[in-house]
Amino acid sequence: MEKICPKCGALSGSKKFFGDFCEDCYLSMIALEFPMRIEVPLCRVCGRIRAAKWEELNKTILENIVKKNAKGSYDSFYVTPCGEGQYEVVFRVSNGPNYFEVKRKFSLKKNKSICDDCSRETSGYYEAIIQIRGKNTRRWAEKILRELKNRTFVSKYLELSEGIDIYVGSRKGAAEVLGILKRKPTISDKLYGVKDGRRVYRRTYCVRV
Repeated sequence: MEKICPKCGALSGSKKFFGDFCEDCYLSMIALEFPMRIEVPLCRVCGRIRAAKWEELNKTILENIVKKNAKGSYDSFYVTPCGEGQYEVVFRVSNGPNYFEVKRKFSLKKNKSICDDCSRETSGYYEAIIQIRGKNTRRWAEKILRELKNRTFVSKYLELSEGIDIYVGSRKGAAEVLGILKRKPTISDKLYGVKDGRRVYRRTYCVRV
């Protein structure tokens, strides 16, 4: 017996039905809310966005943004870029043994800001100095800079008569790089100030090459 959709009057011979309603009306009644526009901070210097933290926009970050903003039940989803900050997200929703798709389009509005690292870099902030001493200092400086690029920023680079000094934004990043390059430095700390009642030190790593 042919069904008639009570909402739009469509016949089951012309459309797929879920229960008493045609597919289009059934989809329109699903309580799955998703905004047409999502705003995220964008660093105007390095181009990273801030989701959970400051990161390059990629597939994983985009999926996390969708999860955070979707309201309602669904089984899975995928996101397709449409160009110029426009995207389409397709949610897969189950109805008994059947699955159907709910499509939503949205734009990602990037509000210009500045990330913590770039703010510190432009102000000359540093937590550590890597001093390179000995022969082939430039060759070793290039290796160190290459590794630092993936971990932190360099606020100053000085070529001196006694060697090269690299001012590094993160003390942890400096230590990691020297460990990767298997260089054992001489370490010294200098009091920089007091923050939240605790003394803050800047660390110097002197590396002989």
